[in-house]
Amino acid sequence: MLAALASADAVTWLSISVKVLAYGATLSAIGSVLVLVVLRELGEGGRTALRLTAVASALAAALFSALRLPVRASFLMGGTWDGATDTMILGMVADSPLGTSVAVRLAGLALILAALWRARAGLVLAVIGACIASVSFALRGHALGEPRVILGALITLHILCLAFWIGGFAPLARAARLDPPAQAGALAHEFGRRALWAVGLVVFAGGITLALLGAATPSALSSPYGQMFAVKLVLFAGVIALAAVNKLTLTPALLTGAPGAGARLRRSIGVEAGLVAGILVATAALTTLSAPPGNGDSAQAALSAPSRGAAHQTYGEAS
Repeated sequence: MLAALASADAVTWLSISVKVLAYGATLSAIGSVLVLVVLRELGEGGRTALRLTAVASALAAALFSALRLPVRASFLMGGTWDGATDTMILGMVADSPLGTSVAVRLAGLALILAALWRARAGLVLAVIGACIASVSFALRGHALGEPRVILGALITLHILCLAFWIGGFAPLARAARLDPPAQAGALAHEFGRRALWAVGLVVFAGGITLALLGAATPSALSSPYGQMFAVKLVLFAGVIALAAVNKLTLTPALLTGAPGAGARLRRSIGVEAGLVAGILVATAALTTLSAPPGNGDSAQAALSAPSRGAAHQTYGEAS
């Protein structure tokens, strides 16, 4: 995998970068809406800031998701930039699962903009949009295998839970900086209780998905896909460890008004967000350069020629 990254061309790196930005912005938009609905301890100032975060993230996600189409078109033209403006190739990409996924995601992101509407109907529309945007991840790549319905449901659940976790970073950091310690502690405590369920469901959905894809075996570690996935697991373990520290140490310190507890929580959240960013980078590289071992020998073909023609179109991007 490292060799493939080292030999990747500019279009491959652009694809990875655009994916990371599209993933991160979409998860932030979805998660901000979910946090608005779920966390009762969020103050009015925090809610206003979170609505703005949801809208800004949705706009950024729409931009980077749409950019994936011309980048994919350039892949189909052998990694040249001409493909990005070729109407026939762009039409092929728009008709592919990637085009369907992007179209559905854009529809969901558009509904998330209703979060600015402070009436209950606005939040309802934003929640529907968040769910639609989550489903968009299940309309291509690995989710198109069998059993398709189960894989799609698991991937959607995985995205919703991960987005909720990511959506909590900004309001928790803001509360730790601006709110009284007791109020910030109450919010962190509530988020910690909800996040336990989210973590459990992320692990459950991810584990079952890997098993269905045939990638949850010791031999999978010998493949580039398995090795990169192991990197993701290490980063995820770091995120869980920090979350445990936040819940068991920093949140009680905030509740009791311990000096410097808010600053320590903000630093911990910053490191946690950095690890999540690393997971997104690993995911983007993973789905661009390889496929699960269960997908057969074509995974290796994608690795050896990551920006060449139909093999990459089929196996080079899993989500």
